[in-house]
Order: sequence, then C-alpha cells, then structure tokens
Amino acid sequence: MSHSLLLPPASLTTERLEALAAFYAANLTLNPRFTKASRWARRVLAGPGHEAWLLAWLPGQGTDLHDHGGAGRPSAAAVAVVSGELTEFTVQPGDFPGLQRKCLAAGGVSVVDDRTVHGMRNLSDAPAVSLHVYSPGLEAMRTYLLDETGLAPSKILRAGEDW
Repeated sequence: MSHSLLLPPASLTTERLEALAAFYAANLTLNPRFTKASRWARRVLAGPGHEAWLLAWLPGQGTDLHDHGGAGRPSAAAVAVVSGELTEFTVQPGDFPGLQRKCLAAGGVSVVDDRTVHGMRNLSDAPAVSLHVYSPGLEAMRTYLLDETGLAPSKILRAGEDW
C-alpha cells in the first residue's frame, strides 16, 4: 500500500479555487432556501481537496468577521455570487487595522487565503445567493471583533455543529 493513499489531498491553489467557484456557480442547479432567522448554508459538493457550500442571504443578513479555521487546519476560499449582490469586508492588518469593502455582483468572485479575516453581508434590498469553495474542506471558523485596538477573538464555530 502506498503511503500517499493515507495522506489527505493537497490544498488547491487560489486560481483553482476561483475557477471551481465560478464553474459551480454557473452550473449548479440546486435551489437555495431563504430563512428569516439567518443566512441559509448547505454543503452541496465535495471533491479531492475541496468542498462547496451554497448560501442564501436575505437583505441585512451576513456573517461576523471570521477566518476559515485558523491555526489547526485553515482553509483558503473562493466566493462566487450566483444572484443578487454581497459586500465583503476584509480586515487590513497594521498598526491601525481597518476594513476594506468590496461589492460583489452576480458573476463576481472573491478569493481569500487561509489566513484572511473577512465577513460577508447582503446590504442590498434583494435576496442573494453565493457559492463558496473551501480547500481543504472547512472544519471551523473563528469569529472576531474589530475596534481601534485591533482584532479580538470572539468564538469558534464548528462545521456540523454550528452550521
């Protein structure tokens, strides 16, 4: 037996993640659900070294600032907006950390590495749907608070338990 069969698949490059997110978003035929309580999320695909999640966002819904697993087994990600519009807020580190704001319309794709802290929000007046691809598969998200002193860890959300 080869030892390589025992190793987890290698993480995908950000270019591959971006291409997969755009492809899945354009070709996925599953219908999302919209819920008033919070954004809806379901794992819809898995392949070697990655998994994909479909998310549905009503106006005003969003995430806290978060990373994709942190030090244990962090994941890089690509987000493709299928319909509607989402706003991504990315923490810009430094002596005075701040947020960079990026609007993503349908067809738009954003890629974050495995150390980026960001958040997504539907600031529009219409529902939005997005497709997220993570490599390796997403195990946890650490959430953060941001103020003038910097980032402060808030909580840890675990796949299968908290979403």
